[in-house]
Amino acid sequence: MSNVLEFRAKCPDDKSLTDCREALEPQVMKIVAEAVGRGYPAAEAAMVVADIADDYILMLSRELRH
Repeated sequence: MSNVLEFRAKCPDDKSLTDCREALEPQVMKIVAEAVGRGYPAAEAAMVVADIADDYILMLSRELRH
């Protein structure tokens, strides 16, 4: 957990994060909608997207330590 906290401290300011969310949210929603179209429940698809993002954050935090 400390790796995630260390990485979060290095993230840009809140405005940048808000801008990034606004840019990416439609694409993420499109991914979830595509999964729903393939028969997966929306909550399950959203959880998988979050899990993938979490794995990516952990990978980045490990790279920052090296």
